[in-house]
Amino acid sequence: MSAVILVEVDLTSPEGQAHTLRFADRAVRPFGPNDSLRPNTAWDDRLIEPPSLRRDLFEDLASLSPGIGLGVMTLANADGGLDAYRGHSWGGVRVWRWEAGSDFATAVPVFAGEATAPTMGVSSSAPSRARIALYDARIELDRAANPETYAGTNGEAGVLYEGAADGLKGRAKPLALGDLRDAHLPAPQVNAGARVYQLHDGLAAGSEQIFDRGGAAGYADQGDLAGGAFDAALPAAASYVTDLSRGLLKLNGDPVGTVTFGLKGDAEGGYVETAGLVLARLLARAGVAAERIGESIAGLAHDAVVGIWANDGVRTSDAAAAIARSVPAALLPDRLGVWQAILFGPPAAAETFAIEADQVVALAGDEAAPLPVAEARVGWGRIYTTFSRGDLAPVLRDTATEAALAEEHRWATASDAELKARRPSTWRKLEVTTALRQEAAAQALADQLLVLFGLRPDGQPRQQYRVTLQLDADVLAVPLGATVRLVYPPRGIDERFVLIGEELFRPGRDRVVWTLWG
Repeated sequence: MSAVILVEVDLTSPEGQAHTLRFADRAVRPFGPNDSLRPNTAWDDRLIEPPSLRRDLFEDLASLSPGIGLGVMTLANADGGLDAYRGHSWGGVRVWRWEAGSDFATAVPVFAGEATAPTMGVSSSAPSRARIALYDARIELDRAANPETYAGTNGEAGVLYEGAADGLKGRAKPLALGDLRDAHLPAPQVNAGARVYQLHDGLAAGSEQIFDRGGAAGYADQGDLAGGAFDAALPAAASYVTDLSRGLLKLNGDPVGTVTFGLKGDAEGGYVETAGLVLARLLARAGVAAERIGESIAGLAHDAVVGIWANDGVRTSDAAAAIARSVPAALLPDRLGVWQAILFGPPAAAETFAIEADQVVALAGDEAAPLPVAEARVGWGRIYTTFSRGDLAPVLRDTATEAALAEEHRWATASDAELKARRPSTWRKLEVTTALRQEAAAQALADQLLVLFGLRPDGQPRQQYRVTLQLDADVLAVPLGATVRLVYPPRGIDERFVLIGEELFRPGRDRVVWTLWG
């Protein structure tokens, strides 16, 4: 039996009708009526070649920047059979590798993501083709962290906290996750007449702070009220009340300068402040279904305190990246489209998979490997409002607080003086910003990154290889982030590496190119 590539694409017609197209890279019989998953299902052999699919832990390993898994699929359209779908919305796509003649249940998942509308090639001298770009599920994070926006309808039918039509209308409501007590949040004023600010869209844990010109404002807390009681409340002078169920704060006072806030954020289902739990909460708020948030995310082994505030213009992908870098971890969908978190570190002591010399189709050193790191800087304790000297309360000028409030991040640094001396022109500085809130955790991460991206224990720089292998079920079962042992005596290689990238069906339909680092 030989392997067949099967593809399903979900489409929606201009009239809103949903249906699925199915393609194969060779002619196959329809599945029989007794197939448990795809009874009486036919596949159109329009797939000219298997789709190219590239997935990486990070788009840029040198900065731990996340990316999006990409691919391209080309379909035959000489008969014009796809022309009818020009106006359709192309959505979810799923790819399998299947042994012809077996049940569909035996098909091995390869990729799940999103397809774009096809580019239809038209030619009088060559058969027409349709080209479709594919993206893994990371594309769904390229949107606002909080899809809820202000309606701008204050004063209409009793609406109080949706802002004015010429003010907040259309802006995203703020999302506060984790510990942000000293983050100087520029919370939007959702009702100017009542002096009400919104710190978080939803139930917040509290511990709210109010700052005026960078320092504690000194307003008295008159308690937490709910619903109508909050709406009707008039705090005493220089006081405030909250409605934590809606993330609202009502202030009675006249700040001298810029007023900013702090709090412990989202508490729907319980307050959380560690990276894994905050990531899971962020994905859920962005609209990712619960069954697609893998247990590895909430179970991420990392207990440092983080905090992230997403106001208007902040995308889920950027917020998630800052949290993941705090570990450090990669956040990406698996082959089924389920989100997973993968701790990133040096190769483990035991490998998940071993590559022997006779399995290597091709081997090349990867020129994309970054230089060793001799200095690591970790940005932590982000503030969301910065202050110039003139913006600050006079008592804060010429103090350490003045310097701290002038920049978004504080910095923890780790340096390897010996490496700088030994390799004066062949080292680099690594600088990452995170969602960490505590200096000790940031310093620990800086130390960790210096070891991870500096020289190996044997004194050599980290190596990166591109290895071409025969594609089979065992190879497909190895996830990104796994430790792989490469044994290749012709080049004196017998070491363990981390699988950081894969290119499926390249350079041929039964091949894969792995990127190994370590």
